[in-house]
Amino acid sequence: MAATLNNLAVLYGKRGKYRDAEPLCKRALEIREKVLGSDHPDVAKQLNNLALLCQNQGKYEEVERYYQRALDIYESKLGQDDPNVAKTKNNLASAYLKQGKYGEAESLYKQVLTRAHEREFGSIDDKNKPIWQVAEEREENKNSLEDMQPYGEYGGWHKAAKVDSPTVTTTLKNLGALYRRQGKYEAAETLEDCALRSRKEEGGGKGGKGEGGSRRSRGAGAAAGTPGKGGGDGGGAGAAGRHRGSRESLDSVQYDEEQGAGIKTKIFHALGLNS
Repeated sequence: MAATLNNLAVLYGKRGKYRDAEPLCKRALEIREKVLGSDHPDVAKQLNNLALLCQNQGKYEEVERYYQRALDIYESKLGQDDPNVAKTKNNLASAYLKQGKYGEAESLYKQVLTRAHEREFGSIDDKNKPIWQVAEEREENKNSLEDMQPYGEYGGWHKAAKVDSPTVTTTLKNLGALYRRQGKYEAAETLEDCALRSRKEEGGGKGGKGEGGSRRSRGAGAAAGTPGKGGGDGGGAGAAGRHRGSRESLDSVQYDEEQGAGIKTKIFHALGLNS
């Protein structure tokens, strides 16, 4: 019953019927809590869906509460390294961005990247820094970058991003977009280059070598850094100077359905709609 209610809520949500979807999602949550317990990972999944429905209605106080509770469940039951932890942090950061809470969003993105770094490269110290710290140092020393260590030698971070699934790649793009909003273009480009290299390696491309082809101009960065509505950071079509990832973290925010297309098709048919 909870799965059916959830999927119907997802269907409504994807059709923009958020007010119709919300009570269905809440009912599914009540059922899961009663049957599975309040701290079950499936409850956290339901909380993520409910938070997204509320986010689309501008109910940010509820959004933060639902995402935070989901995060607490995932961390306590599945551990810090479970992919759902990073995903939920990205989702919560998205809600912060929409409210202009850039400091809170930035902190979450850095948490994701720091943990990914520790998994791939070990404990952090002065000689083993997470990529966001490298990016900020490059921003701070942007007028003397020719004297710094070449970017490509910094820890093989594009490989780590590839290993860690799309979540870290998304986080790199999201934090890069946030840096652009703050006018930190060198820091933004550093993260975006990592994300771009990861995407190319995932696709089997040869673009991972060198950094010249993936650099964006400062002027384009300024345009992308203007806060926008809805999806976010100026990801306009066709502008070569704007990296495709320079948007808010809505790339990583999505509804979780219980089963495959079969249940969706059944729901469509029950509603008299074409799938």
